[in-house]
Amino acid sequence: MSSSYIGRSVDAIDNISSLDVLTFNGSLQTFNLTQNSVAFVPVSADALQIQIDGVIQSGNYTVSGSTVTFDFTPSGSSVCNGIRHFGVGLLTTVSDGAVTTAKLGADSVNGSKIADSSISDEHLDITAITGQTAITSLADTDKFLVSDASDSGNLKYVEKQYLPSGIFNQITSVNGSASTVENIIDNCFSSTYRNYFITCEKISISNSSSKCEFRLRTGGGSGAYAGNNMGGASQGWLGGSNSEMTQQKVNSGIFPLTNNTYQDDDFAFHFYIFNPYATNERTIVSGRSVYREGSTSYVGFNDFGFLSISTENHTGFAINSSSAQFNAGARITVYGITDPS
Repeated sequence: MSSSYIGRSVDAIDNISSLDVLTFNGSLQTFNLTQNSVAFVPVSADALQIQIDGVIQSGNYTVSGSTVTFDFTPSGSSVCNGIRHFGVGLLTTVSDGAVTTAKLGADSVNGSKIADSSISDEHLDITAITGQTAITSLADTDKFLVSDASDSGNLKYVEKQYLPSGIFNQITSVNGSASTVENIIDNCFSSTYRNYFITCEKISISNSSSKCEFRLRTGGGSGAYAGNNMGGASQGWLGGSNSEMTQQKVNSGIFPLTNNTYQDDDFAFHFYIFNPYATNERTIVSGRSVYREGSTSYVGFNDFGFLSISTENHTGFAINSSSAQFNAGARITVYGITDPS
C-alpha cells in the first residue's frame, strides 16, 4: 500500500534552526549564541525568536556577530525556554552567508561571478611575480602592464619594442685579440643608426715604438679595408717631455690614434663616428685617446678627427698596431646613438 505526504511542498518550508538555550546568572546582559556548542551568527536580530519564562521577547535585544545583548538583566532564576532562528528564504534556498569556503568546489568561481573593478591590491598575491623564474633578456614582443592615462587608467599592455630606448644602444662588446696587429669589428654599422659611439679600454701593445691606428672597413663580415681617401689631424700633449705633438694624414686609409705607446702600459680612447653607413654623406670621426708615451713620461693625450673623402658604405672598422702585436685584455664596445625624434 502506497502512502503520500499531505501538506506544504518542500519548496514552501521555511528554513528554521533551533539554537542552544541560554543560561542566566542575574548579572550578565550579553550572551553567546551557539548551535550544538558551535558559535552561531544570525542573519539579524529580527530573525531570532527568544522565549524566556514562557514569554517571547521582542524588540528588547540586539545582535552583534554571534552574541545577543538584552536591554535588561535576566534574573538568575529565569529560564530560557528556547531560541529559534528563522533563516532567509525557503528550505530549498541557501541562506545569506551560509555558503562557506569549504562548500565551494575547486575552480568553481569564474570570471562571470566576479564584479567588475572589484579586485583591489589587498587581494593580489605578492608572490604572483616574484615567485616566478626571472628572465635575463627581453624579446621585442615581451609585454609590460601599464595604466593608460589617456583611457581613464584602464590596464593595458605595451610591447618592449615600443618602449622609449636610451640614447646609447649597445650593439656589440668584444674582447680584443692578443698576438695580432689588428682587431677587426665587422657588421656593427647599418641603416639602424646614423651615428655611433665607440669605447676602447685596457689597450696595450707589446713594443714601445708602435702606434695605435684606426681603419674603416666595407663589405660586412667578408669585407675589406676601405679606400685610402681619408684625411685628418690630431693634436696632443706629452706629459713627460712637456711638449705639444701634432700630426696630419692626407689620402691615407690609416689614421693614428696615439703617438708611440709605452710597452705593456694600458691606455684607452673613445670616439664618435658620424654617418659611416650612408653612401650620400662623408664619414666623420672625432675623439680622444689617453696613453703613456714613454718610461719617464706622464700621461699624454691626443684629440683627433678625420673624414672620408669618398662616400663609401662603411660596415665596420679595425683597431690596428703599426708594428708590434696587441696584448690580451682589451675591450672594444660599439653603441648606436638614437636619433632625436
